[in-house]
Amino acid sequence: MCKIKRIISWTVLCALIFSLCSCRTRNKSDYYSEIYGTTIAGLEDDELFAIIEINASTPVLLVTSQVYDDGWGNQASLLCEAYYSIDGEVKNIGVIESFGTAYPISYDKTGIYTASGHDMQRFEIDEKAGTIHLVEGLYEQFDENGNATYMIEKGEKTEIITEKEYYEAFEKYSKTNVVNFSYGASGS
Repeated sequence: MCKIKRIISWTVLCALIFSLCSCRTRNKSDYYSEIYGTTIAGLEDDELFAIIEINASTPVLLVTSQVYDDGWGNQASLLCEAYYSIDGEVKNIGVIESFGTAYPISYDKTGIYTASGHDMQRFEIDEKAGTIHLVEGLYEQFDENGNATYMIEKGEKTEIITEKEYYEAFEKYSKTNVVNFSYGASGS
């Protein structure tokens, strides 16, 4: 009887270890496919997509039909739609737009970035509201005499900053990853 209990215990232990190991080595593409496979399968022939991981509980799907080669091997874009899985349902949560090919849509662990020669924005996912929202904006504005004013906006608070602070804050954008859009699973 003791031998049977030991065999059963070892079998259960081995099964538990195997299941834990298989969960940790889960393939990202399988995970992404579980969430966005149906949505990606429904894209139009001219639409490209990218799945990125930012500071949200699940990855974000970005879709565009307008790309250009950024010169660094990325199929970058200035305009895309964001999709996010909310309560198991994939929803379009908004449009993201950057201005000028020198400032493609990019991301890092803190959010999604857009920019132009005189501003930069960082967006995050509001998982409760099911939207994408602006959490930080950096702006350079000129008066009628050509004098620049630099501002940072976080939430409801806007603050005047120095030119040096503006360029230091803008540096965040230059350290982000350009979103690389592709067709299908092969990335081609």
